[in-house]
Parts: sequence; structure tokens; C-alpha cells
Amino acid sequence: TNQQTITKRNTMLTTFSKQADEQFYLNNNREQNARQYDGDVLDPFAKVLAEDAPRKFIVVHLLGTHMSYQYRYPPEYERFTDHSGAPAHVSEDQLPTYNAYDNAVLYNDFVVSSLIKRFAATDPNGFLLYLADHGEAVFDAPKAEVLGRNEAAPTDPMYTIPFLLWNSPKWQAQQPRDFAQVLARPFSSSSLVHTWADLAGLDFAEHDRSRSLVSNEFKARPILVGNPQQPQQLIDFSLVRPGAGGSGLARQEPRAAGAQPL
Repeated sequence: TNQQTITKRNTMLTTFSKQADEQFYLNNNREQNARQYDGDVLDPFAKVLAEDAPRKFIVVHLLGTHMSYQYRYPPEYERFTDHSGAPAHVSEDQLPTYNAYDNAVLYNDFVVSSLIKRFAATDPNGFLLYLADHGEAVFDAPKAEVLGRNEAAPTDPMYTIPFLLWNSPKWQAQQPRDFAQVLARPFSSSSLVHTWADLAGLDFAEHDRSRSLVSNEFKARPILVGNPQQPQQLIDFSLVRPGAGGSGLARQEPRAAGAQPL
């Protein structure tokens, strides 16, 4: 993990991670506003990949693009510095934060792609699944003044997350699946355990394949968002984003960042 492990809010993280045979705690900062880069996870990841074991379950816990965004990427990834490619509604006061977020996402893309490349280089029989635990509003229309998350007033970007699966050729040959048919399914990461178990070929008493994104038994359900401490006030995500089964954010034209540094 590259998140803090010696703060009150991450005590549960440390408790769960102690169940693993090996742990790597890379972030000993007391403050979240510290320059701790996710590239630090690549060497421990390569070390574990090289170890001799018949089966491996590896969890890589990134710091990702949490605020404050300017601390999430090294200087060579500061590619967005002006208004080029940014939405017209982003003000000059908002622009430094907006650009820092896009720079952080660019660096996060580099880290995730590097994890996939290192995994693929081992000719594995397995898969790599990447997702974020939440989204973030960064001056997104129509509420262009909102920054961060507010469960009392949920918006589309706060709950729309990246969800990426890489299957090795060996794994796909042994467990052939047509993933094209599942791309438009409305899905909540609260059902991740059922999807992951299906992908891994595992079963357990509470396994519900109707909640597995990749199962032929999948059943679409309303996706409820809001403050989980106030369940009576949760709202259907389709009211926040009409047509939520699609991929609205993916249609936004990407900003050109130029060639990435190695």
C-alpha cells in the first residue's frame, strides 16, 4: 500500500492487510499533503511476481488522485499548465486545481499501465483488475463550482469510477468470456466480491452470481448513492445521471498530453 498506515483513519486498512503473507507499507507520512508517488509500488510488485508460489493474490493499494492533486505526480508529469483542452467554464482561479487533477490522472495512468506491463511480462495465468473506490467532482458541469465529494449532494463524477480488467492470454484461453456484452451493464463496486470470485473461479456460501458483472446470471439493480449512514435518504443513481447504464464521461474529448516520460 502507498496510503498512510499510521493514521487513525487507516487503522482498518492495516488490520486487514496483516492477513497477507507479505506486506509492504510504503507511506509513513503523517499528512496526506506529502509528495508520495505511486510509482513506489512497482518494485515491490515485481518482487512478489518473481517469487515462487503456485497461486498469488496481490493487492496493490494506490494513493491515486486524492487531494491535494499537486502532490500526486512528479515534476515530469506536469503536462497541463494552461487552458488548452480545458472546458470553457473552468475559471482562471479554478484552472491550477483542474490542471493538477489532470496531471495526477496522467501519472496514475502511467502507474496502472506499468503494473499491467510488469504482470504481462511474466507470462502469467491470471488477471489484473483495477478500480477506484470513488470518483471526484473537479468543477464538472452542470455544478461547475463543486470540488471533491459531497454525499449529501451526489453528482455523476463523484460515483463514476475507472474499472479495468486485463486477462492474460492463458487465463482467457482457459476461461473464455465475451466481455463486450457486459460493458453497458449498470454496476456498483459494492458487488465487487461477487465479480472477483467469478473471475478467479472461486465460490463461497454467499456468492451471488446475479450480482457478478461477468456472469450470465447478472441482474441489473438500482444503484443507490448518497450517505450510507442515512440509508433512507439514498437515491437512485439514474436520477443523478440519466441513462446511467452507458458511459457518458468516456465521450468527453481527452486532453492532449504529448508523449509520456519513461
